[in-house]
Amino acid sequence: MDTIAKEDMVIPPNAEFSQIIIPTLDTARYTFLLSTLLEHDKPLMYVGPTGTGKTLYVQKHLLSLPAERWSSIFINFSAQTSANQSQDIVDGKLDKRKKGVFGPPVGKRTVIFVDDLNMPQLETYGAQPP
Repeated sequence: MDTIAKEDMVIPPNAEFSQIIIPTLDTARYTFLLSTLLEHDKPLMYVGPTGTGKTLYVQKHLLSLPAERWSSIFINFSAQTSANQSQDIVDGKLDKRKKGVFGPPVGKRTVIFVDDLNMPQLETYGAQPP
């Protein structure tokens, strides 16, 4: 991917403001990196300041993958998210192969997108924010 495709530069008239992505050098880099690493079965973690569009880039790309080859699992963490809840979300979207063994549907690959790994910082008096 050397350039930003012309069709990526067209904003549909009915697009919601929050869903508009202005193609930049960074969006092209992030998308290329995500696409390349997915094709080679490599894990990826985007890190950066809040509000820079990381979630939007990833969601847009994952939802555009061919449904006959890919399935996606989206998990949003919060202070109340437990390990068991996370496991249940993932297991519930995978096929059970045999006892205790889960996997994507036959012929597909699954991408698990975990959004917001940050956990709230303890406040001065040790209370955990919600």
